[in-house]
Amino acid sequence: MPWKAFEYRGESVWVRVLETGKPIVRRGLVEFRYKQGAIKSYRTQRENFEEAGEGTGEILSDEAFGGQATTPSTKLREQPAVAADEQTIVIHTDGACSGNPGPAGIGVHIVRPDKISEISEYIGEATNNVAELRAILRAIEELHEDERERTIHLYTDSGWSLGVLIGGWKAKKNVPLIDKIKARLPEFPKLELLKVRGHAGQDGNEEADALATKAVRIEDSTVRERPR
Repeated sequence: MPWKAFEYRGESVWVRVLETGKPIVRRGLVEFRYKQGAIKSYRTQRENFEEAGEGTGEILSDEAFGGQATTPSTKLREQPAVAADEQTIVIHTDGACSGNPGPAGIGVHIVRPDKISEISEYIGEATNNVAELRAILRAIEELHEDERERTIHLYTDSGWSLGVLIGGWKAKKNVPLIDKIKARLPEFPKLELLKVRGHAGQDGNEEADALATKAVRIEDSTVRERPR
């Protein structure tokens, strides 16, 4: 399906549309990307968009738009090998970027048996892929030494990140960051990296997304812990 330029919060973005130029609405949300050739998609309500240039928004085919298609979730594992119980640590991570590259932030939502940790961190200018990887790394860095033998489920909606970390994909960029994450994974042998469908209403994923976008919006970082 093609892409059409619309206005969103005062800036031009690209919206997934039908051949007629009408936005595609799925589950009440419209897919959009901030920049031509961008990789990461975002979703929001249709009413948040305005026609660009008084109805003359440019329409581009997928080929002309560039970027990468969303990785099919069926190729990545969504269900953990070990079912969660009351002692399982469940983590959701997300990265956000206004432009690609552009101001970027990460969100990390960690649920332990006794508390919930929420990290919203502004990382400066970066690409979407870097933000996604930085979020995963930050999550691993938040784990404690006495949690090495705990069952840990770490979810991300970035199929690309999972591909380069555990899927055998060859990365052309961000190799040092990827290698740094890979070096940390063996420290937690019961940690599983899992795919979650973005913007599907799953607890944890929505919170991580909000934390990442908040960091971009305020260009600052916050950390919060609360009892579960």
